[in-house]
Amino acid sequence: MESMLVTVGEEGYREATVQQVLAAFGGHRIQFWERFEGKEECFEAAYRSWLDRLVAEILTAATAESEWRLQLRAGVVAFLEFVEARPAISRALLIEAEAAGDPARAQREETIARLGEAIDTVREQVPDDERPPPLTGVFIAGGIASFAADQLAGDSLAGLWPGLPELLHFAVGPYLGEGAAEDEAAVAEELLACR
Repeated sequence: MESMLVTVGEEGYREATVQQVLAAFGGHRIQFWERFEGKEECFEAAYRSWLDRLVAEILTAATAESEWRLQLRAGVVAFLEFVEARPAISRALLIEAEAAGDPARAQREETIARLGEAIDTVREQVPDDERPPPLTGVFIAGGIASFAADQLAGDSLAGLWPGLPELLHFAVGPYLGEGAAEDEAAVAEELLACR
């Protein structure tokens, strides 16, 4: 299934063919057709599997930390590492899902909502009169995914890591205020200096 996402990420969903996937996988047509009814079914299964894997990597990194800002930072860093290490798969997950149709779009929306809920866990630490709107976490998760998709749509991922300070500022500010957001951006700048 990885070869399906790599092929789609490199060729585009509409242009990718089962023959290209089989050539990348090294498998036989009979194996493919015994398991899947077509490209669409294979893509849906691969998409779901890899999207779950990406979420698991993000949440595992985040939950290894004890404080919300550290969790957020670890999750965003894990996401950027995934994108950097697997650009073709990331293109399939973040860009080509749109061309794949409703099932992939629905899975993407569910994933953004799930990650938004994880981001929103800090809400209980924010005084009632300072809490952002309920969908803030979803908007932040969607914004981070959109940033990565924009980087993947270009010719290079050169802007991926330099975006970390702004992404963390964007995520922290609505919950903890401008001062905390600026502090988080500064920490991200320090992290980048060590990369």
